[in-house]
Amino acid sequence: MDNKRSVRRKNRKIKFSEDSYVDKYYMKNGKAIIPIELEKVSSLYMEHDYKQMELSDSVCKYIEEIAYMFPIDTDIVLEIHCPKVDDETKKKMRKAIKNNYGIEIDDVEYEMMLQNRRSLILLIFGVVLLSFNILLERYLGSIVSNFLCVVWWVAIWDMIEIQVLDKSDNRWKRLNYQQLYDAEITFVFDLDETELLD
Repeated sequence: MDNKRSVRRKNRKIKFSEDSYVDKYYMKNGKAIIPIELEKVSSLYMEHDYKQMELSDSVCKYIEEIAYMFPIDTDIVLEIHCPKVDDETKKKMRKAIKNNYGIEIDDVEYEMMLQNRRSLILLIFGVVLLSFNILLERYLGSIVSNFLCVVWWVAIWDMIEIQVLDKSDNRWKRLNYQQLYDAEITFVFDLDETELLD
């Protein structure tokens, strides 16, 4: 009896709307709010970063996982909850966040440039082998001709895969990083340092 009930539960459709969830917990005045709690300002940065320039992996991962739920045309506000800081520290924190996503955008653009080069090389290689195969087909043996067919076909297929699938993924990544780079960064000083020490 219990076994049947567990099978029914596994097969039951779940009524969950990600849009409703996002609207309820993250949207405010048409903007997506990502709250970031920092017990201390240094937790924004990598643990051993003496100059405090690089964002910690956990903060980046958290921001990107939440931002993934929002449509690409949604304005994002990174709402940092932390102990009170001066204007110079706020400016430094904003700059670190902007620099982090600027670097990510630059990395994706570099990867897209490499993909363009690889796909161009594969296209040229595939077309040359195809032409060679067509022109010399009657002089080549069937084994060599079939081998050339496979090689040019694989080269052109790889070029198409790079242009259609890989490049598309990188375009989306770039748009997501651009969305975070353009995010408004606000501060909420609702964490008292004395409370954190207790």
